[in-house]
Amino acid sequence: MNDDSFVRRLQRRIDNDPELTPAGLAVLSGIDNSTIRKMLSGVNQSPKIATAEKICAALGTTFDSFMSDSQDPVLDEILSLYRQLRPKERRLLAVVARGLVSHLDEDA
Repeated sequence: MNDDSFVRRLQRRIDNDPELTPAGLAVLSGIDNSTIRKMLSGVNQSPKIATAEKICAALGTTFDSFMSDSQDPVLDEILSLYRQLRPKERRLLAVVARGLVSHLDEDA
């Protein structure tokens, strides 16, 4: 992880997504609009972890993924989808993934 702050990353995310606004994010995350506006304006550059986690959940990710330096959007999507599965579905997904990997080994 680099020294890029949560608030800077959040501002970039909002800037790069024409459908995402601070007010819309407030509604999605269940956080007061003024809290998000204070973060983005620089009044509060260090939100509570619980606040950051709610924002990340509203964005369809986790705090760890949001703050990682991963540049792989497919991996981020897979992890986001995985987190939405129940344990039984996660085990099934693991079986499918192992099958795909073993198939790749056979083709080598």
